[in-house]
Amino acid sequence: MLLMKTMMYSLNFAAAIKVDGKILREFGDAVYLPFGSEYEIRLKNLNTSRTKVTIENDGENVTGGGLILNPSETVDLERFIRNGNLTEGNRFKFIERTNKIENHRGIKLEDGLITIRYEFELNIPDWTYTRPSNLNIYRNQLNSGDNLLYKSTVMANVNTTRSVGETGITVEGSKSEQKFSTTKWKGSIGDAGVLNLRLLGETEENKKIREPVTVKTKLECKTCGTINPVTSKFCSECGTSLQIV
Repeated sequence: MLLMKTMMYSLNFAAAIKVDGKILREFGDAVYLPFGSEYEIRLKNLNTSRTKVTIENDGENVTGGGLILNPSETVDLERFIRNGNLTEGNRFKFIERTNKIENHRGIKLEDGLITIRYEFELNIPDWTYTRPSNLNIYRNQLNSGDNLLYKSTVMANVNTTRSVGETGITVEGSKSEQKFSTTKWKGSIGDAGVLNLRLLGETEENKKIREPVTVKTKLECKTCGTINPVTSKFCSECGTSLQIV
């Protein structure tokens, strides 16, 4: 078991996985959830500038031209954004990559991996020019081009052997009506930051996960099997550290 975290943070940006409305505990870059689970990707912009986020699941782009988060905004992305469909799509669903699936679909190095790239927007204001004759205003969207990007409307609401971390994939789940609109992007500051999360449906002992491992899930000691409270750093029975780096 690795060092535990509730969200993955990096340079004013954070991400996490949610199942049934609960945030999953992170062990390094890994989260554990049962095969067959539908999940959401929580994205949190901690910066004072807007952020453009692009996400790949199993190596596939699932956010189109990008997802825009306003400063301090949090979004729970629950579905694929495909073919410019801003009104509906399929939810993310994590399933086991069985032998039959492998024979039909093949095996990807990125299976089970969620790659999140984020970029912060240039802080350049739009400028306006006013024609005295009729007061018509012309607005210059600097560096915006014609690339419309998706903007959240926060809802109220290759190796052929099977190994841990490569036995699960993300597929289309049930229908979601999470909606988006379009906006302009002025350009990015510097290079994109990257966060990776691995979805696991089995433990290192090849035992299938029966319940999502959330931030409230109690901790089992790897040495003696004693169940300890979430806040414990050491096993109350044998003293083994519960935070193995």
